[in-house]
Amino acid sequence: MDEADELFGIAEVSARIGLAPDTLRYFERQGIVPSPGRDSTGRRQYTAVDVELIRMLVHLRETGMPLADIAQFTGADDKVTDPAGLRLELLTAHRRRIQERREELDRALEVISRKIADYSDRMTSSLELLDRPDCTIAFSVQGGGPLLFLVGAPAGRAGFAALAHELAGRFRVVTHDPRGIGASRAVSGMAAPTPEVLAEDLAALVDRFTGGPALFVGTSGGAVTLLELARRYPHLVDRAVLHEPPLVSLLDDAGLAARAGAAFAAADTDPQRAAQEFFDLSGAGHHTGPDQTPPTHMTLPELPAAELDKNRYFLGRMAGPTVFYVPDIEATRRISVALCAGALSHHQMARRATRALADQLGLPLIDMPGNHVGASAEPAEFARAVVPLLES
Repeated sequence: MDEADELFGIAEVSARIGLAPDTLRYFERQGIVPSPGRDSTGRRQYTAVDVELIRMLVHLRETGMPLADIAQFTGADDKVTDPAGLRLELLTAHRRRIQERREELDRALEVISRKIADYSDRMTSSLELLDRPDCTIAFSVQGGGPLLFLVGAPAGRAGFAALAHELAGRFRVVTHDPRGIGASRAVSGMAAPTPEVLAEDLAALVDRFTGGPALFVGTSGGAVTLLELARRYPHLVDRAVLHEPPLVSLLDDAGLAARAGAAFAAADTDPQRAAQEFFDLSGAGHHTGPDQTPPTHMTLPELPAAELDKNRYFLGRMAGPTVFYVPDIEATRRISVALCAGALSHHQMARRATRALADQLGLPLIDMPGNHVGASAEPAEFARAVVPLLES
């Protein structure tokens, strides 16, 4: 007998898909799944098509599709004139709900992972301080081997703690809080955190360890800091991996530039609105493959007071000079550099900018795990991918 013609009893179906027989009977009584055929004794007889339909039902139920929608999808609602069209509509809407929920969970997971890594970092590495003319830079060191600096803006030690732990078995890893971030708190009269100023801070930190070249991984604004470090102090750079520098300056997109400028201008008086606008225009909180685009808007939750203050500083003082920074292409060509972007960052601002930079430099754009925040959200996978780039 062909498998398609095979019939199954309710106990067999229950074992195959992991639903109790009583649950199958309940779904049938509620009209969520069509009633199967019956044999001469009245026992249910499920076809292979029935089993696959119920298996789909399980997936839809586990991912939160409303039971009324499931009933329509499975065909239990026999009033539908275009079942294929309705199923497409239901699945499209359900996929959108799942994507939104996944992104909410990803944001929560990223925060939790950063906190776990931060507490772990506090237990395994001590905080050290570097005095600058107008502030003090906090940094941490762990591991042994070639000197490697992980550079972010605004990401600091907490954002890189998990990645640093993953890399510490192979490198002597230095992480630091950029001025005004984390333990490197802003002080009155401190210079604005432009790429030029941040590069000077980083150069001073490198000099604290060595007068010679070192390895660097820069993500987001940290990648822009490294572009300026390469322009000013190319002798300090042995190899630099740049992950998604968000250079709006490289995109021929006046509308995007105007939106970014408006967001930064609003940061001091309305940081919630500024954060929302920058989240929407960057797309960086989403996971988008080659055939996907980030949604144009997804409402952020109300930010607590501490996060609002951080966004006043980041969006109001740091982000503008970073995204509108114009890199020196010839200076960048003089260092050993790899350009990479999240494999799930397609059609997002930072990946587009990194592609534009790669095209100007004549370099390939290398896919990395995750999206814009892959270094902190997927540290083990990111570490495995970045080590060959540092050692090439």
